[in-house]
Parts: sequence; C-alpha cells; structure tokens
Amino acid sequence: MPESSRPDHQDGKSGGSSRYEVEKPKPKPKAKESKAKAEGPEEIEARIRHRRAVLADTLDELAVRVHPKTIVGDVRTRALSAVDRRAGQAYIAVNRTVSGARTGLMTRDGSPRPERLIPIALVAVGVVGLLVLGSRRRRR
Repeated sequence: MPESSRPDHQDGKSGGSSRYEVEKPKPKPKAKESKAKAEGPEEIEARIRHRRAVLADTLDELAVRVHPKTIVGDVRTRALSAVDRRAGQAYIAVNRTVSGARTGLMTRDGSPRPERLIPIALVAVGVVGLLVLGSRRRRR
C-alpha cells in the first residue's frame, strides 16, 4: 500500500498508531551525490564488474564448502584427528604404567628385585596352570 493512501499517514509524517509504519529513509549527503555525478559511466561499470567478480568468487567458495565430498572430507579429518589424539593419550597412559611397573620391579642400577618378581612369577604360573586345567576339563 503506498504511504500516501494509508489512513494513519498525514503530510509525510506517521501518526504513530500503525503497526506497519515505515520510516522515511534519511536523505543522502550532498557530497556523495556530487561524487556520483563526477564519476563517469566507465568507473561505475568497473565497480560493477569488480563487485560481480567478488560475488562470483564468494559463490564458488560457498559451493565448494557445501559440496558433499568436502563435508565428508572434513568429518573424516576431524574423526582421524580425534582417534590420533585418543591413541596418543592411550600411549602416554600405557607408557606411564610400564614405567611405574619397571621402577617397582627394578632397582636404580637396572638389576631385578627378586622380592617383588618371585610373587608375580608364582601368580602368573598359577593363572596359566588354571587355564590349562580348565581347557583339559572342557575337552572331556
């Protein structure tokens, strides 16, 4: 609906009661108008060509970003990065555990501590013996 035909519009000013009031745009400064007049059609066409080129580049970049292969590649890269990070954390944890066990079973000069190794060896032999007995019972 044109502004002049609205019932709440009087003399170019809004009455303040309508929900659909449209503010008048502010007048452009005179300096800008004189610059536009001083600018020739070649300059305007050059600006338009430049803006079209920038817009085309932006659209090409957006097309690449939303392409399914790009999205799959990004997801794969993030997943591999997460797996690598977790594997690195697991390696560090295992390395700390082994180092802790080694310091508990060896002296500072590198010789074994029999008082700690003998009980561990006996437990290992007992577990292996139980596994062997269990497998023989299943065969019968």
